[in-house]
Amino acid sequence: MKNLKKGLLITAICVLVLVFGSISAIYAASSSQTVQAYLGVKILYNGNELTGASQPYIINDTTYVPLRYLMDNFGDKSIYWDPTGYRVLISDKTNDSVTSLQEQIRQKDAEITALKNQIASLNTKIDELENGDDASLSDIEDDLADYFEDAGDDYFNDNGIEVSVSLSGDEDELSYTVKLDFDDADDYTDLTDVDQDDIESFMEDVTSEIEDAVEDTDYESADIIGKVKDNGHSSYYAEYEDGDYTYSWDDDEDETSVSEIEDTLDSYFDDVGDKYFNDEDIVTTISLSGNENDLSYTIRLDFSSANDYDDLTEVDDSDLEELMEDVESKIEDEIDGTNFDGATITGLLRDNDDSSLNVEYYDGSFDYSW
Repeated sequence: MKNLKKGLLITAICVLVLVFGSISAIYAASSSQTVQAYLGVKILYNGNELTGASQPYIINDTTYVPLRYLMDNFGDKSIYWDPTGYRVLISDKTNDSVTSLQEQIRQKDAEITALKNQIASLNTKIDELENGDDASLSDIEDDLADYFEDAGDDYFNDNGIEVSVSLSGDEDELSYTVKLDFDDADDYTDLTDVDQDDIESFMEDVTSEIEDAVEDTDYESADIIGKVKDNGHSSYYAEYEDGDYTYSWDDDEDETSVSEIEDTLDSYFDDVGDKYFNDEDIVTTISLSGNENDLSYTIRLDFSSANDYDDLTEVDDSDLEELMEDVESKIEDEIDGTNFDGATITGLLRDNDDSSLNVEYYDGSFDYSW
């Protein structure tokens, strides 16, 4: 009996080799093969017919018996079909072995999936390199900010100079603006104190870094122009275009715009709530209007999120007057040497939620609505 089982197992293995050898041959062949197959073969064991629904076949004078049929009847084995590797896996019939084989197949499937994903990622990168990278201006701007973070020390030997970089434009022209803040500088009062050779060396490097960043991108052929500004004095700036540098303080009169002065005021007085009223949650906005003869500023204080105040009437008069005087003084500094030099300056301070609460300032006098 044991010899019979062993013989049948050897036969089954031969059948397996024949079956999968035939499959391989069929897959490898470039044309189909005609075969003759006959049904009706019966298998008897000790006089008992074992033939079931999956009948054996005679194909080209060779009898083919389903492998699972043999294993189920003559061997205590488990059979598992691996569709990925086109393999028939035979093992001792235990739950652990079946689970182990299935786990191995799942792991292989996972490895194949991971490799396919890597191939797809590499193909995407190849396409980007071949077709050009749609680089983001914000990404380039971030890289510039990181690269020139220590520009104060690197170019002007003063690590107290703070540097900020912005970039805008399109595929035809890119424009960068670098703001230098001299509030904490050790050796400079403003941009006009800086040697122009150092400014030009700095701007050349900024231009060069942008050119490197946009290489092989949609912005590769864009013209690059630039501007370095004094963050505290909008009338002081250096411009770069087509290899030429111009300086605002070299002109007899600077054509500063009202909006530029307004931007400087907003930046300079960004912490009014904390600095003047000891309440950092008071939100401040400053607007400026007028012409070369008259300039008028408006300060709006928003108390909706304030910790210590409900409205403008609760703020100490001396604190309000100090703020308005400082705003006027800053405007005077900004328009010095510009087309607004000599303009009369008036001011208005308002409660953002109640326009009836306001303070007017003119020629050193304050008028309170309440």
